[in-house]
Amino acid sequence: MVRGMVVPLLAAPTLMLAVTAVERRAGPAAAGVIAAAPLSIAVIVLALGAQGPAVAASAGAHVVAQVAFALAFAAVIVRRGSVAGFAAAALAYVAVSLLIALVPTWVATLCAVPVLLLATEVKRPGRLSSGGPVDPRAGAAIVFVLVGVSLVVADRLGPAAAGIVAAFPALSTTFVLLLVRVRGLAAGAHALGGLVVGLRGYFAFCVVVASTGWVALGVLAAVAMNCGLGRRLSVHGTSGDRH
Repeated sequence: MVRGMVVPLLAAPTLMLAVTAVERRAGPAAAGVIAAAPLSIAVIVLALGAQGPAVAASAGAHVVAQVAFALAFAAVIVRRGSVAGFAAAALAYVAVSLLIALVPTWVATLCAVPVLLLATEVKRPGRLSSGGPVDPRAGAAIVFVLVGVSLVVADRLGPAAAGIVAAFPALSTTFVLLLVRVRGLAAGAHALGGLVVGLRGYFAFCVVVASTGWVALGVLAAVAMNCGLGRRLSVHGTSGDRH
């Protein structure tokens, strides 16, 4: 477990630096795609060993809740600000998760396919402002906490409950909130639009790992999916300081 907690401390700031670099070069929508990378769930699956595929299956079933989270966040943030946006997003995640609990895991997983195919539009709420880079240290702390909580939940309540916790888009939320501070609410909405699209890669990871138990294969599937989507979205919402 201790080894599993060291990994996110190293990987999370690296991912946040990569996301920041993508945001500066290609815009917040493309960065949102990369921020959806299944970093936390990959660490949790590795740390839990034999229980890992079950956690991945539960997380994959809650991708619909993640989409609801991102869409609610994006809809509210440009009107009410980041605090109200996050509150609405968290409420949407909980509400959809409660509905998912009423159906078998495979049903919720199948429902994620059309939801991800339909939820592809990236909003353009306005001009983006310039600002400094996003600090990656907060992302490392958030992922560290999420991994720790997920491991405790898996031990106490089982892998299905751990999957619900692991699916919560903590790293993406941290990036969005930090991005809002340096580039404004419009940039945060763009990044959330990218997150919705990037969840296809996250979903691919969960399905592959749940089916095969191979984390490396799941990571390859997610990287291949999200890198392609990130390049396609680079034309949307470029940074304000890009010339």
